[in-house]
Amino acid sequence: MLFESRAADAVDKSLIEWIHEQDNHERVELYKDNEKYYDGDLDIILPGNIRAMLSKEFGFTGNICRAVVDAAVGFLSQEPVAIEVDLPHGEDAEARADDKGEVEAYLYEVFRDNDMLIKNYIKALRIQAKKGEFAVKISQVLDESEEKVEGYRLTVLRPDICFPKWRDENYNEMEFFAIKYVRDNPDTGEKEKFAQVIFPDEVREYTKKIHGGDTEIWRKIDQWETNYGFIPVEWVKNREDDRPWSEADITLDLKDIQDAFNKSITDLMYNMDKDSYKEKFALGAERPLDEKGEPVDIESGPGRIHFLPVNSDGQMPSMWESTPSNFNGILESMDKLLDIVSVVSKIPAVELSREGSFGASPSGLALRIIYQPFIGKMQEKLNLVKSGLENCAKKILLMAEVDGVDLPFENYDYIPEVHITCELPADEKEQAEVHELEYRNRFKSRATIMHERGIEDVEGEKEAIAEDEQEAALYGAEERIDEELAGIELDAGEDL
Repeated sequence: MLFESRAADAVDKSLIEWIHEQDNHERVELYKDNEKYYDGDLDIILPGNIRAMLSKEFGFTGNICRAVVDAAVGFLSQEPVAIEVDLPHGEDAEARADDKGEVEAYLYEVFRDNDMLIKNYIKALRIQAKKGEFAVKISQVLDESEEKVEGYRLTVLRPDICFPKWRDENYNEMEFFAIKYVRDNPDTGEKEKFAQVIFPDEVREYTKKIHGGDTEIWRKIDQWETNYGFIPVEWVKNREDDRPWSEADITLDLKDIQDAFNKSITDLMYNMDKDSYKEKFALGAERPLDEKGEPVDIESGPGRIHFLPVNSDGQMPSMWESTPSNFNGILESMDKLLDIVSVVSKIPAVELSREGSFGASPSGLALRIIYQPFIGKMQEKLNLVKSGLENCAKKILLMAEVDGVDLPFENYDYIPEVHITCELPADEKEQAEVHELEYRNRFKSRATIMHERGIEDVEGEKEAIAEDEQEAALYGAEERIDEELAGIELDAGEDL
């Protein structure tokens, strides 16, 4: 019975490991496939003339997947990330105002030094859109003695090298987080497999030879305690659902459309090469002879003449010309495919650089209606990224307290808030008309409207406007007096 129990445990353990490895294998292979579609590595090399035609006709050169990803990244990265700190409900904000400002400055400095406000933030957005998730690892920065923590490093990790082990079926809590990649050994300089496994209270590091074979095992080379009580890694999805891995913007439907688009491009290239010029056929004529007196082989191609020999009936020679192909059908099918892209990806055609899709540029209500599905999709991505960065900020403050970092404020239960700006293009004319209507109907005061228009010193601006009006009234009165005097002089002259 004991033997059977141990055998069952071994089978269960092997089964769990197999499921875990198989799941990760499929995930990593999907990442590679998405990367291939984004890079346009699809065995199609476009000639320059076709590339120029596609760019003029559709606004890009045929890579739909790249256009979809870049549209999302561009929309969510309009402005740098902003960081604010709030206090728990019921706390005296005035008493902690100084500390609040110091905390905001500290977090801003950490994010800025790690390029998380712009550069690495954009990198994270692009990884998220291409592959469905990204990770942010928080690690210590030690002083020269390597004994005291003086700061923290934020590293954006692509999910290809990340292997989170979830503790429960809800995929909310991690048991550990493994990072595996190939590196140069710091002592020998040789290539080796390296793994860092991060637990809530410790970190372990392993190495393994690249060409060691199946019998080669991972060898632990280092281990140290952290005592954080949590894993200093934030795993950010592209879409939230009940699965451990998310779905990228490069979906299976989008790949099918890309494949269909590539087929259309291939047909276009073939037809342009074979049928874009007239070909002449000499019926009933003998093939010309070469220098040796041998008949020249018939070749097909644009502008060529084909000689068909005389038959037994003695048919008289005649000439026939082929008609060049019409490519409008292929172009129309490609245009329909791009319309489907907008439906599948929820990205409006104007964001895909489709020139002339709407005629005149849409604005106001029309613009909001066009962008509504796109805004809904972007809002989910934005909230997930915002939550992930806020959790990073919380963990930095907690880690600083555990590591005894010398901070210029009293560490407290602060609530970091990350602000990400993503707005539709503003219609200044429409905004001015709405503000004027609100003022006439007494919905808003002139001061409120001026504040919404971005005027910081409202009272100062009012005084400047009053001075301009007074000056205009004064000059207007002087002009009227001059005109009246000129009229009087004219009348006097006539009397004389």
